[in-house]
Amino acid sequence: MEAATAAMVFVYGTLKRGFPNYPRLAASGSPFAGAASTTSPVSLVIGPYSVPFLILAPTPSAGRLVSGELFSASPSALADLDVLEGTHLGAYERRRITVVVDGTSREMEAEAYFANSSYAEDLWRRCGGEAAEIGEYTMEHAGRYVPPSGRSPGVSGLMDAVRSFIATTPPDS
Repeated sequence: MEAATAAMVFVYGTLKRGFPNYPRLAASGSPFAGAASTTSPVSLVIGPYSVPFLILAPTPSAGRLVSGELFSASPSALADLDVLEGTHLGAYERRRITVVVDGTSREMEAEAYFANSSYAEDLWRRCGGEAAEIGEYTMEHAGRYVPPSGRSPGVSGLMDAVRSFIATTPPDS
């Protein structure tokens, strides 16, 4: 019954197959539906703990097409992802995005987790703006990823790190 109400989810970072948080997605029973890319430019930056953050392009010249993967998630899997992504704590917000399935011209709507709008643009600026944007979160990035068990407790630990990072002056300023 849940399959009838499954939603496509676009993942672009640690939830991709083979990446650190993929086991959480796999445990939800969400099948892989294909590789995909955003149809419009968005900003993908790496924040504290090598956590990837997708941000609506803050300026007309900002953003890139971002590569990721699609999964079909049941309502309960989406609820689990919301908890993992800290939507209830203001870490991320789930938004609709249009993606194109790789190797086709087929566009589709999917859910994706974006940095919460309360801090997204400040994070983008602190990361280096357009110069810091990437089109793909790679295994090299994931190799520097610090899992929640290695951080201050809970998602609030990530948000404390984000706030502290935003408040600091970037090197070479």
